[in-house]
Amino acid sequence: MVSGLIVATLAIIVYSLWVRRDTWWSRWEVTATFAVAMEGCALLLMSPWASAAVGTVLHQALKVWNVQQMLGHLCLIAAVSGNIYHMLVRLADPEQVRSFMRRQLMVPIWLAIAIMVPVFLLSDQDYRQDFFSAPATDAWMVVYQLVGCAVVLYLSAYVSRLMLALRHDPRAKTTIDLYLVSMAFATAACLTVIGSAWVDGDDAAPVIWTFICLSVGIFAYGSARSWRAKSSWFTSGGDTVVGAK
Repeated sequence: MVSGLIVATLAIIVYSLWVRRDTWWSRWEVTATFAVAMEGCALLLMSPWASAAVGTVLHQALKVWNVQQMLGHLCLIAAVSGNIYHMLVRLADPEQVRSFMRRQLMVPIWLAIAIMVPVFLLSDQDYRQDFFSAPATDAWMVVYQLVGCAVVLYLSAYVSRLMLALRHDPRAKTTIDLYLVSMAFATAACLTVIGSAWVDGDDAAPVIWTFICLSVGIFAYGSARSWRAKSSWFTSGGDTVVGAK
């Protein structure tokens, strides 16, 4: 089930990147495309396939298991950060956006990374094919999971507030609604990870993966839909297109 979800989500990401292939040269759209690409990298790095293909090589080089999964988690943080920038440039001048990012986002992001990387390396880990399918091995790993989830929850709340500010535009409403649903699933995934770190019980991995794949898949689809709507606006001679932003 989990493998099928990941494959389906990656297919949506590839479709979205293909639709948005011309946006890499657009200052207004490149960060949204970057966010989709980072989510694809995150899924690949966190997947059981990466553990088998990359995990052993990284362990031989760094003497630490599961580094590829930590890199996947950092890619998720980068993806949400890129989406925040994409939203901010629609609400403020780019110079102001850089100031906002430095004051309100970069400090918590870099603080979280400064905690996550050392505690991950200090944790006593064995090989884990699926990061979410095994309980935390020690206190270091509990700290890693809590800090990682805390920063993603903060960023998800931040970008959701920006989305609500943009939702009044009828052209953007459908796309923004898709993004909000995506953030809701991301929040659900983080809360499930936190709960599974503290409560002994059944394997929560299928639930966590379902939430992650729904979040990523809906965001990728929304991004593709947004750009197709904008492209249609130009090719149709400027007629109003619902969901264009």
